[in-house]
Amino acid sequence: MEYDRQKWNAKHAAKRGLHQADSFLLKHFKLLRLGKALDIACGRGRSALLLAEKGFEVSAVDYSDVGLKILADQARLKQVAIHLIELDLDQPNPLADYCPFDSIICINFKPNPELLKLIPHLLSKDGIFLWSSFNEIQADQTPFPLEKALTEKAFVDYSDLMETLIYERFTDITGARDGYVFKRK
Repeated sequence: MEYDRQKWNAKHAAKRGLHQADSFLLKHFKLLRLGKALDIACGRGRSALLLAEKGFEVSAVDYSDVGLKILADQARLKQVAIHLIELDLDQPNPLADYCPFDSIICINFKPNPELLKLIPHLLSKDGIFLWSSFNEIQADQTPFPLEKALTEKAFVDYSDLMETLIYERFTDITGARDGYVFKRK
């Protein structure tokens, strides 16, 4: 998947600064369990930085070494510690070496079935998985790829190991999205 790395490296290198924190994350932040947190597909790290500033022990994973370098620079500036993991998320099993996590977040990324199956096993008992990404409405209205879009309620019962606390379909300044909060049973 070297093409994916090159694509995301180019996107991250072309951007300046960080976007504001994700609206779904901010709305449901209080549901996260303070402790060890994992930011999946962290990009340039806006969410990982927020978690670290709020006292979480953060690991951030992405395939883009450019995005991770930007995150490392921002963490140094903000004087927060973030453990960086460069990993192709199409082969997520090495994440098991870092668990358990009390909270996992995934913003603007649709994990593949292997990663989705792994996430409950990365969480501690009662751990929280907060996930928000673009949906098929966004794909209909923009060039966002349909295969990477969430579809309505598609993951409400995605794992017997997880309880769905929240499912929301919403639109914010970034577009049409679905958001989930799950709790590890």
